[in-house]
Amino acid sequence: MHLSLKEENALTGKMLYLIAAGLLSASIAAGPAVSAPAPATRHYVVKRTPAPIFADGKLDEPAWQKCARIDLVNKSGGPPEQATTAMMLWDDRYLYIAFDCWDTHIWSTLTQHDEALYNEEVVEVFIDADSDGETYVEFEVNPLGALFDGYLLNRSGKRDLILAWNSELIRWGVQVNGTLNDPADTDVGWTVEYAIPLADIATGPHTPPQAGDKWRVNLYRIDVPQGKGGALQGTAWSPVSGRTFHDPDRFGEVEFSDEVVK
Repeated sequence: MHLSLKEENALTGKMLYLIAAGLLSASIAAGPAVSAPAPATRHYVVKRTPAPIFADGKLDEPAWQKCARIDLVNKSGGPPEQATTAMMLWDDRYLYIAFDCWDTHIWSTLTQHDEALYNEEVVEVFIDADSDGETYVEFEVNPLGALFDGYLLNRSGKRDLILAWNSELIRWGVQVNGTLNDPADTDVGWTVEYAIPLADIATGPHTPPQAGDKWRVNLYRIDVPQGKGGALQGTAWSPVSGRTFHDPDRFGEVEFSDEVVK
C-alpha cells in the first residue's frame, strides 16, 4: 500500500498520540486512580456545515451566520473587559471552530510553531475526546498566525506536555482588523478559524463522530489589553479554577448532531 505524504504525516501523528496514551495507561496502572471529571456545566450542540469551511479567518461562510454563538466569560462567570464569541461546526473531516475577538490594542510578537504563545494574546482549544480527564490535545493560534499544538498527559497531580505530537493536517487562518503592536491607534479586533482534523483526535468514540457522541472541550482566550508588559486576562467558555486553564474536569461538553445548520 502506498500512502501520500499527507497520509503518512497523519499516520505518524496518530501513532505518537496512541503511543503517548499507551505510556499513560502503563504509568497509571501502578499509580493512584484518577477520579472521573465532574458533569459539564456548559453544553453545546455542534451542527453540520452544509459545505466545507475555508479556514482563512474571515468568518464569511453563510453557515457561521446561522450558527449558535458562545460567549467567553472570566473565571467568576462574568463578562470580560473585551468580549469574545466562538462557534463550532463539523463535517466528516473536520471540527471547525471560530473565534471573534473584540480588541482595541492587538498585540503579538511570536511567530514560530510551538513557541509559548500563551504568554501573549492567543485563542486556545482543548479537546478531551474520550472525556477521561487524563489525556487531551491543545491548539493555540495568535494574531500573527502562529500555531501551537501539543498532547497533554494529566495524572496523579502531574501534567506533562508532549510537543512531539503535531496535527499535520490542521488548517487555520487569522484576520486582523487593526494594526498589530501599535498603541497609538484603536483597533477593532481579530478573528480566527480552525479546521481540526477529526482523524487526529484518536481517542474519540468514533472517527468521524456519530450523532450523539460527546466530547469534553474548552475554549479560551488570553488577552493583554495594555499590550507589552500588561497583565494577562484569561476568559473561557466553561469557567476554570483561575490557577490554570488545565482543568479538564471543568471542560464543557460538545455533542455532535447530524442536523445541518440553516
